[in-house]
Amino acid sequence: MSAHAPLSLVHQVLDKTAEQYGDWPALKVKRNGDWHTFTWREYRHNSRLVARGLMALGLTPGKGLAIIGYNCAEWFFADVGAILAGGVPAGIYTTSSPEQCQYIAHHCEAPVVIVEDKAQLVKFQQVWGDCPHLKHIVIMHGGSDVHDRRVLTWAQLLTKADEVPESALEARLAAQKPNDVCTLIYTSGTTGTPKAVMITHD
Repeated sequence: MSAHAPLSLVHQVLDKTAEQYGDWPALKVKRNGDWHTFTWREYRHNSRLVARGLMALGLTPGKGLAIIGYNCAEWFFADVGAILAGGVPAGIYTTSSPEQCQYIAHHCEAPVVIVEDKAQLVKFQQVWGDCPHLKHIVIMHGGSDVHDRRVLTWAQLLTKADEVPESALEARLAAQKPNDVCTLIYTSGTTGTPKAVMITHD
């Protein structure tokens, strides 16, 4: 790719930004009263870790990753990580019912769902039997006391990255095209079942 070629893929934009502004703040989050800053280099690193972790859990190109939770750094790492892995992230409103969560997870054929906490986990536990594609749920915050081998903590997801080499992720990135769908945005479903709006890299 020439120096002046347009950046048309999400990972190209992320790589370029991390290269140019590596030590600059990308995200800030307040935890336990203290502010923590993620630089653009750390943003890229964490997103790639999540991508490899999701690949280890069975996320394949074109399949969905449902995410339900409030604004936090992990939400962004999950979203971008799914895209890097060739998946299609789909956010779910935090107020969605278990039935709405089931519809979206099933519709986008998500093998993995990422939830904010145990309160959101309960919604999927209620409908897991109606989500034939769903194999694992990852909890962003807490969850170490959940005794279900299908449910992982955020730290366990990152550890899963060790099972997938960087070369496998690079192969996923190399296969992506500008017109590939990389995000699904679901409508609220107030007038029926939610409709999925397809967003491509372009």
